[in-house]
Amino acid sequence: HRAWSSRHFHPMNSGPEPQCPCCGAANPRDLGRLPDSVWFAGERLETLLPGGHLFRCRACHLKFRLPVLSEDAYRHHYDNARTTTWAHEVPRPDWNLVAAHVHGYLPTGGRVLDFGCYSGGLLAQLDARFERHGVEVNGTAAALAATRAGAQVWPSLDAVPPSMKFDAILAVDVVEHFVDPARLLDRLADRLGDRGIIVMTTGDADNRWWNQFGANWWYCAFPEHVAFVSSGWITQAVATRGFTVLRCESFRYGELSGMQRALGFVAILAYGWFPRAVLRMRSALLSILGRPERAGAPGAGVVSDHLLIVLKRVEFRP
Repeated sequence: HRAWSSRHFHPMNSGPEPQCPCCGAANPRDLGRLPDSVWFAGERLETLLPGGHLFRCRACHLKFRLPVLSEDAYRHHYDNARTTTWAHEVPRPDWNLVAAHVHGYLPTGGRVLDFGCYSGGLLAQLDARFERHGVEVNGTAAALAATRAGAQVWPSLDAVPPSMKFDAILAVDVVEHFVDPARLLDRLADRLGDRGIIVMTTGDADNRWWNQFGANWWYCAFPEHVAFVSSGWITQAVATRGFTVLRCESFRYGELSGMQRALGFVAILAYGWFPRAVLRMRSALLSILGRPERAGAPGAGVVSDHLLIVLKRVEFRP
């Protein structure tokens, strides 16, 4: 269990004038209050973590949470010795999509870096043609990834040898954890080979239901989710960075039956209209049933609200 204090919050966003963490534009649109939480990255906290508000930049259209924590605080709390927060026994739909694209774009294999590889589930899906590497801040999960996927894993991108370049860099369910996704894209690009690709998955900030319900959307209810991109943001961001978008398509995060999706959609509507009531009712019901508490809000896997993005450098000429 870990507690929060005011020193954990980023001073840039503690003043009265909020600004976009990506482009710096002032006067973002306030989309509403986000729920407070006692959970962070699968770990129960000692004290309540304020949810803050969800904003949308009027200039670059990034959606983002304010206030945010300091980089040191995030690093400290992600390295929490857990290995099951984002792990699944059965390969996830997004892993299958990413692996298929890597195999398709690199038919002869190559050197792959999974940025945020966690316990190595995605890397393990790549076949023997690929030299597997990872970056993972959670030391316990990183050790598991090294064993599970036969990968070399570093604790940070800065720890990767500067001379090492990669044919594919993967960032699956990662972008939303970084305050400035443009800066993250620049850092990943520095590690990419001349003909390499970047493959990302993340929530779609412009899916119709999120735009309908603003801050009352399941994906932004997790306090570790701090910035949210869309296809429009990606197109704008890569235009000045020497990349072209090979693919940007939506998909459903999870495999649910028809009945599960119908019930989930009802839960999405209920949370969209009455978020606090839904969270209180769920907490009470889980307590009555003797089941463990849940983090976040209902909605995962119900609609096509995630993006698969494949980027490639503009044609390289030696």
